[in-house]
Amino acid sequence: MKNKLAFVRQFCKEPTKIGAVAASSENLAAKMVEPIDFARTKVLVEYGSGTGVFTKYIFGKINKDKTLFFSFELNDEMICIARQNVPEICIYKDSAEHLRKYLKQNDVKHADAVISGLPWAIFPEELQDAILYETKMGLKKGGVFTTFAYIHGLMLPAGVRFRKKLCDTFSEVKTSPIVWGNIPPALVYWCKK
Repeated sequence: MKNKLAFVRQFCKEPTKIGAVAASSENLAAKMVEPIDFARTKVLVEYGSGTGVFTKYIFGKINKDKTLFFSFELNDEMICIARQNVPEICIYKDSAEHLRKYLKQNDVKHADAVISGLPWAIFPEELQDAILYETKMGLKKGGVFTTFAYIHGLMLPAGVRFRKKLCDTFSEVKTSPIVWGNIPPALVYWCKK
């Protein structure tokens, strides 16, 4: 309950950085990681750890001894909550626009997969473009990028424009069935470089 209240409080405090009033569900986390081959994944990056819902789910799937996993988050309270929920996570308080800087810092060239919980709909187009470009450049060939969109925004101009950006950036974009067990319901974009 404490995490839920913290999430709502942060949304009210910073609605231009926190894109939802509730943390994502485990149902959504399961759909987000569906296309990832965890046995072969050596480098995995998360954008927007939030309270650590996706982070915790991913930690249950990866081989912690063989997989480099780190996350980006800008909100201090969310970082504290995520670290309480998943103490072993490495979180950088920085923008996902700097993915390659942190890949290089960790002595790797590319990520095998990037999972994004970022609130794309509230970002200006320039920031969307910058993060998508950095993601494409930071992923290995054949690498996977997953993100989600709430169904109520899919047909709005910003939602249509964002899907086009994904299709223009990645060689393949698929969508999941709607995840009704999330508040609000969402679908996942599975993208391949």
